[in-house]
Formats: sequence, structure tokens, C-alpha cells
Amino acid sequence: MRVICSEDKCTGCWACYNACPKECISMKVGILGHLFPVIDTKKCINCKLCEKVCPSNNPLEKNIPKHTYAAFAKQNSIYSTSTSGGAAAVLSRLVLDEGGVVYGCTCKENVEITHIRVADKSDLDKLRGSKYVQSDISFCYKQAKQDLREGNKVLFIGTPCQIAGLKAFLRKPYDNLLTVDLICHGVPSQSYLRDHLKSKVTSDKIDNVIFREGTNDYVVVVVVDGKPVYKSNLWKKRYEDDYINAFIDGFTYRPSCHSCQYATKSRVSDITVGDFWGIGDDFVVPHKYGLSCVLANTDKGVGYVNKISDQLNIYERTLDEAVAGNAQLRHPQGYNFKIKVFLLLQKYFGISKAYRIMTYDKRHDWYRNPIIGFLLNKSLGLLNRIFC
Repeated sequence: MRVICSEDKCTGCWACYNACPKECISMKVGILGHLFPVIDTKKCINCKLCEKVCPSNNPLEKNIPKHTYAAFAKQNSIYSTSTSGGAAAVLSRLVLDEGGVVYGCTCKENVEITHIRVADKSDLDKLRGSKYVQSDISFCYKQAKQDLREGNKVLFIGTPCQIAGLKAFLRKPYDNLLTVDLICHGVPSQSYLRDHLKSKVTSDKIDNVIFREGTNDYVVVVVVDGKPVYKSNLWKKRYEDDYINAFIDGFTYRPSCHSCQYATKSRVSDITVGDFWGIGDDFVVPHKYGLSCVLANTDKGVGYVNKISDQLNIYERTLDEAVAGNAQLRHPQGYNFKIKVFLLLQKYFGISKAYRIMTYDKRHDWYRNPIIGFLLNKSLGLLNRIFC
């Protein structure tokens, strides 16, 4: 079987899917439910365009940020409904005001997490909120390219690998393109999320899934008919919900996330946004709904941050401070011993049960039994020597 790039390097960016002139690439479920490209060799004309646009095969240039800011929206209706200060929401509104379009991630009915095109402010709410799962790009790169060719201003928001996928697919710079990437921990799969929610909710029609509340609450809230029907808060009851906990602990990421080339202070986009964790004690400005870390990485990015500065409470900080508070600006979360064993166990027990086994020492249930704990530790040690 022909491979575009190795499975451990594939980021699931969809660049190859968009680039194929014969549309002979499909995205198939692989390890932990993640999607990987598969070529229909009967339709393939061997042009190798898929390999040429793959950013894992051909890494893109990155930039050290020119300016680092802590910021949050001045308009309370934006700030209070955003999860990290609202800087991305303010930027999106500006681009729409200038007659442009915005591409970003939304949750459609029945937990279909996908990128969409937004051309009207009334639809911006669809992009609001953190989504701790990898979105489907589908043909959004093609759609964005058409917008760019028609002279439309395009703001594309995504994970760093999605921004790299877009830029690799386009194969040339566009003055009317503005890219914003997120400080990304890593991505679980939609397949696992949907399977997990089936064990929690009986309804066939889920409106939305919420992953953040307030400034620092990591949650899973399932909304059906406009009402929450399931909720678990990571910090109030650790290890209650397998999905959000496995995400935080790094067990369910794509293989490529553990060696991510974008988990560094050098950035692939014009602007990077995320939470400003670990800001210094000298920052005494009240920010009860969160604080955006905004990295202006290019001259274009600097220009756009300046454009929205009158709509933000914005304060210049140091890059070192932002890097110190965000591990993903220093390095990816690599494979540790427990994750390696988890990947073996999940083949036989499923993702959730394997994760529970690997976190037995953190839970207040039968795993706390000292005899079972001793036997499991011995077994895991043996597995480590054999397989890791």
C-alpha cells in the first residue's frame, strides 16, 4: 500500500486530501480512532502531489514571535463568553468588518467537529469555545484557496498542523491570507469522543459539547435540546470522565503529537493565541474570564494586532514568560512508559478501560487494593522491559 508519510508523522492535516486532482484519497480510521489518508491506487495517476504538499515531508518555515502580549476583550459580551480572553473573537470580527471571511472549528449536531466558512457576524458564535478534539478540515483548504483567488480577505484559525497543511496546500503566499494557530496540547479523535459520549448520554441528537467553563475549568458538558444532560468537571472530580482526563494526561493524542514539530516557540502562523498561563505576579490587572496569550509572529501579524488593540485590554510581555507558562511552546508531550503500555492494552481492552488501568494509582476504587496494585506494578514493569 502506498504511503504519503509514515503514520507516526501524519498530523491528519488534510492537505493531501485537498490537493489530489483525482480525489482518490479518503480519510480512514486508524489507531485510537484517528483519521489517516488512504490512496485508491486504481484512481491514482501517480502525480505525487499529495507527497509534495505534505508538511511532514516538507517542513515549513517558522518564525520567532516579534511581540508577546497578554490581552482580553474590552467588550464584556465577547470577553465573558470566550474561554481564553477573546482575542481570536475580536480578530474574527475585524476581518468580517473588512469584508473578509473566517474559517474555524465548530461542533455540529451529533458531535461532528468540523471546520466551516463564516461570512457573517451572526454565525461567529458557531466558532466559540475550545474543542479538545481534532476537527475535520474536509475541503476547507480548497474553499479558502477559491476565496483568496477571488480577492477575499481570509482569516484561517486552526491548530499549528492545520495551518501548516493550509500553507503547504496553497504552495505560495497570499497577501490577503491571515493565519492564526492555537497553542495546542495535542488532539484526541472524534471517534473516541463519540464512543465515549454514547456511554454517558442516551440521546441520538447532541447539540453541542463544551470543554471549558470560566477561566480554568476543564469540563465535558453535553448539551441536548439546549440543556446540559451530562457534566463532569476535571478539577472538581479528577478521573471521573475518561475522555477529558485522558486528554489532559496525553494518552489519546495522535502519534505525531508526541513528536510535534510545532510545539516550540517558533511558530508557523502570523498570530498565535492561547491561555497566558503562569503570567508574573507583577500583572495585577483583574481578568476574571481568562487571559489571552497573543504572539505576533510576522509583520502581518503585528499589523493585525495593532488594528485590534483599541478593542483589547492589551499589555506587552516577554516571550520567555509565555514560554515558561506553556510547555507546548517548549516541547511536545513525548511518550512515557505509561502511554506506551496503554497503547498496547487499548488493543485488547478498549481506550477507556486501558486508560483506567494505567491510572489505577490515581483513583479511589478497587485499584487502591495493595495486592492488586503490587501485581499490576510488577506486570507493567515486565511489559516495559519486553516492549518499551
